[in-house]
Amino acid sequence: MTTSQAQSLDPASCIRILLLEDSALDAELVANQLGAAGLQFSLERVWTREQFLQALGDRPDVILADHVLPQFDGDTALTLAQQRVPQIPFIFVSGTLTEELAVQALKRGATDYVVKQRLHRLPEAVRRAIAEARERLALRATEAELHQSRNRLRQIADALPVLIAYVDTGQHYRFANRAYEDWFGLALPDIVGRHVSEVSGEATYQRVRPAIERVLAGERQSFETSVPYRNASLRQVQVDYVPERDADGRVTGYYALGMDVSKRKVAEAALRDLNETLESQVRERTRALLQSQARLRAMFETSLQHHGLVSPEGRLLDANTTSLECILCTREEVVGRVFWETPWFSGTPGAPGIARAMVERAAAGETVRQELTLLLPTGERSFDYSMRPLRDADDKLVAIVPEAVETTARRQAEEALRQSQKMEAVGQLTGGIAHDFNNLLTVIGGNIDMARSRAERAGQLEPRVAAALENAQRGAERAAALTQRLLAFSRRQPLQPRPLDLNKLVLGMCELLRRSLGETIELEVSTGPGLWPVEADPNQLEAAILNLVVNARDALASGGRMVIETSNAYLDASCVANDGEAAPGRYAVVCVTDTGCGMTEETRARVFEPFFTTKEVGRGTGLGLSMVYGFIKQSGGHVQIESEPGKGTCVKLYLPRLAREAAHEAEAPCRGELQGSLREETVLVAEDDDDVRAYTVECLRGLGYRVLEAHDGASALRLLERQEGPVQLLFTDVVMPGMSGRELADRARQMHPGLQILFTSGYTRDAIASGGRLEAGITIIPKPFTYAGLASKVRDVLEGRTASLQ
Repeated sequence: MTTSQAQSLDPASCIRILLLEDSALDAELVANQLGAAGLQFSLERVWTREQFLQALGDRPDVILADHVLPQFDGDTALTLAQQRVPQIPFIFVSGTLTEELAVQALKRGATDYVVKQRLHRLPEAVRRAIAEARERLALRATEAELHQSRNRLRQIADALPVLIAYVDTGQHYRFANRAYEDWFGLALPDIVGRHVSEVSGEATYQRVRPAIERVLAGERQSFETSVPYRNASLRQVQVDYVPERDADGRVTGYYALGMDVSKRKVAEAALRDLNETLESQVRERTRALLQSQARLRAMFETSLQHHGLVSPEGRLLDANTTSLECILCTREEVVGRVFWETPWFSGTPGAPGIARAMVERAAAGETVRQELTLLLPTGERSFDYSMRPLRDADDKLVAIVPEAVETTARRQAEEALRQSQKMEAVGQLTGGIAHDFNNLLTVIGGNIDMARSRAERAGQLEPRVAAALENAQRGAERAAALTQRLLAFSRRQPLQPRPLDLNKLVLGMCELLRRSLGETIELEVSTGPGLWPVEADPNQLEAAILNLVVNARDALASGGRMVIETSNAYLDASCVANDGEAAPGRYAVVCVTDTGCGMTEETRARVFEPFFTTKEVGRGTGLGLSMVYGFIKQSGGHVQIESEPGKGTCVKLYLPRLAREAAHEAEAPCRGELQGSLREETVLVAEDDDDVRAYTVECLRGLGYRVLEAHDGASALRLLERQEGPVQLLFTDVVMPGMSGRELADRARQMHPGLQILFTSGYTRDAIASGGRLEAGITIIPKPFTYAGLASKVRDVLEGRTASLQ
């Protein structure tokens, strides 16, 4: 074993090299090559196993090894080095090492290999190997430090008396502290990886689910809720959700912090009741509470409530981020100013005086509460404001704490809910009335039609009788139209929606609208380019537009101008805040504007109520706008009306954008004369109203059908069971006592799979429709129906020419 050393070595930068080489000449060549490259090194040469093992104990910086030695070999040396000092780089320097052997050596752990014929590569290989070894060492040190840091964070989190967790976007726990074990009675391995609902319980999850959805959308959440402790008693918990974002700003999860405030509330109540003999304990508890508040500074900043701190003299000392954002100011711009002169109050008449009085009362020891509506730089907003005194351990007033909970959205939602409930109640009433009217009108209109037909066939229809029957028929038709409007308002009419181009529909109505308006009113139609397609019932939509135009015409008694426009619009959450049923999104809009007399705020608030009208008696039913409102709501849309006295009215109909393009539908072929039964098909009629059933049976028999009749579903099924011959069609009312028409149809088809079904109803109550839209495969003829309508629809169903709605 020999040792050589370069001259003028710097110990800090000197490389300690262990050389396994039996040839002194080759060792000298290696040293010369390294020295010529400017490396500072000390070299220890060994050539036996014992020498090599002994030298490994000195932990050199790099090992250079020949592959073949007289009593030893490089492969064995590599194995020994990997076992004892795996972190030290190992480089083969050999003249006999083939490329295949070199690859195998690298796979076993060698850092590099250099053939002796190319020793000029050796210095760079040594530098690179040492650099990589130092990087690996630094990486291991960093990993160890990171592990230690994580352990410290875990210890800190476990030591805190709060629930701390991290939840991913799939709502699964990825981290939870020891407080979770105590609270939920589960071991940490049983918590991590489970869904929030599995740990907290379904009831608690449903209470906090809206807040989870908002924090996953990027909004910080702070609220108080009740959570069962070990699945037993409920405890009040202050919860804060803070979203975590990646480098691109995407939410990757959220931090959940929960503090049990039950004991604190009990303690606060107890502190107020303690007598003077417990004063020292009160002070100690107060000091502990102040210390706890200091630790919760982060929660102060992340809270969505408005918090601040005001000196006893009324100057602002601090404010959290939420309160600063609503006035568009930084902390530096408002701290030190007189509190009631800050932008929170200065823009609202009378507010500075109210705020000053609240500060003075709080400084005198009162806890003051006040509801305030403030004009802020971010708009008009409502708050539940409170101010309370803050005292130190010696009961000395040190500050005033203003707190505000914003109630703007709650008040808007409450008003929207009240309006929605009122309209829904009226809708339920009108829908029920319409159902009974349709049964009556079916009997009345049908029998008038039959009486006229029979008199005509008998040649006994006198002119006066014909005129009387015609007047009666027109009255029945007007009553049917009125009933249809009631159903439209109550959103119980069955719709047949299809993809529509609103531009094409509006342009197709122009001639009709101009005839309706007369010459004194100028009509302008403006269609927007690139209008989004919608899905709606075209007949009902045309009726809605016509209703708006007629109302606008009546408001233009002395003439004027009317504009119908179409456009695209995007409604965000703020635009639909006052409508509890409207959803944000993309809409196609039909806007009808007139320059008429306009309306007051009181009138505008009631325009959609059924039977409300400002017209003279006999000039209107008060159902036009209510029909428009009900139809648009049933189609998933939104109605907006703007009007001022003397400035005209603007009504906008918002219909949701259809995701797919509107398809072009072929027009239905025209039918010829009425056709009865050619083969005496059998029709089973199920109708609970005796008069309607009698009229229907008489019509069908007059058309040549063999008719069976039943007053309810059970009777109809018994008739089907007893029939030996085939029954081609079941004609059933939708709404019947005991068994609905839909249930009857399903059971009848189980008995006769090929049985055709035709429904009828004056009020579906969603039995065969979902949200007013007929389900696939359903065919219905609405009440009241005529003799001709019934004949046509029955033939359509029997011959396979079914359409969803007549």
